Amino acid sequence: MVSFIKLSTMVINSAKISTIEILENKYCIHLTNLKVDGFFLFTNGTINTLHDKIEVCKVQHPSDYNNLSDWINRNN
Repeated sequence: MVSFIKLSTMVINSAKISTIEILENKYCIHLTNLKVDGFFLFTNGTINTLHDKIEVCKVQHPSDYNNLSDWINRNN
């Protein structure tokens, strides 16, 4: 079952979360992404994957911080 985390300005699909950094006054959520960027020219080229990062600060977004803390505690 896929669960979602509701924040004040967005809803996050928990299946797309790769890691959550728990810092002193904020959470850094790193999301997996299927975006791939790059180019090839004959036999040379590059490929880069893009990762999204969401920061939830205890001081700036206290309700979102509490919602995320509750979700982490329920799923821990």
